Amino acid sequence: MRILNGAICVALLGCAGPPADDGPAPAPAPEATTTTAPVPTPTVSGDVIAAAEAFRVGVELAAQGRDTEAVAAYRRAIDESPSYVEANYNLGNALARQLNIAEAITAYQKVLTLDSTHVSARHNLAALYVRQLNYAQAIAEHDAVLRLDPRHVSTYYDLGYIYFIRGEYERVEELLQNGRRLAPREARFHRLLGRMRHKQLRYDEAVVALEQAVALDSVDAVAHADLAQAKLKAGDFEGAVTTARRSIDLNTTAKDPRFVLANALRRLGRADEAVPVLEKFRALDEVDSEIRKNLRILGNDPGDHEARAMLGLLYARQSRYAEAAEAYRLAVHLAPDSVRYRNNLGNYYLRTGDVDAAIGAYQGGLAVDPQYPMAAYNLGVALARAQRFEEAEETLSRALILDEANPDIHYNLGLLRARRGDFAGAATALESVVAARPEDGDVRRKLAVSYLKLGRVDDAKNQLRKVANLEAGN
Repeated sequence: MRILNGAICVALLGCAGPPADDGPAPAPAPEATTTTAPVPTPTVSGDVIAAAEAFRVGVELAAQGRDTEAVAAYRRAIDESPSYVEANYNLGNALARQLNIAEAITAYQKVLTLDSTHVSARHNLAALYVRQLNYAQAIAEHDAVLRLDPRHVSTYYDLGYIYFIRGEYERVEELLQNGRRLAPREARFHRLLGRMRHKQLRYDEAVVALEQAVALDSVDAVAHADLAQAKLKAGDFEGAVTTARRSIDLNTTAKDPRFVLANALRRLGRADEAVPVLEKFRALDEVDSEIRKNLRILGNDPGDHEARAMLGLLYARQSRYAEAAEAYRLAVHLAPDSVRYRNNLGNYYLRTGDVDAAIGAYQGGLAVDPQYPMAAYNLGVALARAQRFEEAEETLSRALILDEANPDIHYNLGLLRARRGDFAGAATALESVVAARPEDGDVRRKLAVSYLKLGRVDDAKNQLRKVANLEAGN
């Protein structure tokens, strides 16, 4: 039997489906410590055991994308052992992922006061300076990294990208040459070279470099988008169409390859095909613009819980549910009295398959406001997914008191009642759904089954005839 088909309700903007990384390359992300690495032991005074345990918890939470809780764990480790280098470093990583740039910079700077040779902290600090458009300081930090470790491959790319932004192409050439010598199969060096050739209006050379990039990394949607653009500029319209479509296949929410595709189709005289492609581009661009706007807000004020929540909804519209959950985790942390934030956090936990966490979020919402019907309904759905059927039915019954007209509640109650053999109760619930949704053939079939179980054969036949009529009409 199929269990619980009701839609999950999102409180702020209604029900919400990744932004494409198809524009200029962002500043490098912090390098997180993985859970497979041994937990570093503090070498300073303090409660070393407690600090190491808090650090271990933080690493595990960060690996799950739960940076809000990871930050708290790393802070506990630092409270126990203030000079714990890796706890300070990972705190910087988690804060950076939360876009709390100022505090992340402080954390990395503290690492460097404890250990001036910490390459990763210096590298990530440079990335954050890029986010602040402080290119001079970023260059200084990257140069320091290369003095410490001349074979630090990522820095050649990241430093090259800064000079690319600044239009200093001779320096880019030098850095890319050094980077490719160390890592000849790193696709990103060829991709950046292709972008530079494009900026230099050397389109045929851009195509060659970008073809090398996609040969090295055939699933890089961004490189395919760049290649499609270069082919368009080089006059290879058919090639641009093929490559743009490949980029879209790799990332269905990418906007830039759609713009290239529409232009290439128009150049080929296939304007009718270009119209829906351009419409989709505009829709994706609207969401992407909203995401960028909220990221800018958070860059200036990382404590803006409304911007966090909006960012979560936008990520969800692009099916980036893990990121949506993290946005709402922080929104809840910033505004713990918001039942809507807790409800939506539960929704995105469900989307990522973390049913237990979803149950906890919905229960937290109902603790804030026991009369909030969406949280009660969603809690019932989550309990059923956890196969806690008796609790699910009790919860949905309470939700029905709060929102008697909601057909989803009636539907799920009907399924749960049928599951335990209460076909009379199931029929009553499903009749309410049919009244609200008379053209829903699936509900009518389930109602017919309940009627048959009750011996109401004529009523069952009547429902099945209506299903047949509905299907014939379609």
